[in-house]
Amino acid sequence: MHTRHCLKLAERIHDLLERELGQGIERSRLLAEPLYARDVLLVCDAMVATDGPLLARAFRRAAAAPEEGKAEASPSGWGALFGLGAGLVKGHGQVLRQALSSRSSSAPSAT
Repeated sequence: MHTRHCLKLAERIHDLLERELGQGIERSRLLAEPLYARDVLLVCDAMVATDGPLLARAFRRAAAAPEEGKAEASPSGWGALFGLGAGLVKGHGQVLRQALSSRSSSAPSAT
């Protein structure tokens, strides 16, 4: 988890929810409790006319990213909780290349 970035995003999510719904969030709990984070991020996803979905996506990426100075993400379960398979968290480059190559080979040609 990229903690500093997650804290900044948690503050922005708090401000958005407080402004839009009149109820903020517990920022430290957002980072510490994956189920609480899931619920908050689902609320953000549902707020399509706001920055909520963008903030939720950014938080998920930051939560799944390795901490600064570390080579790879810790197996904390964040990636699996937010729909990222272990392959995406641990060997994301190879899995992403495979997904893109299979997508482009199965797509109909424009000619």
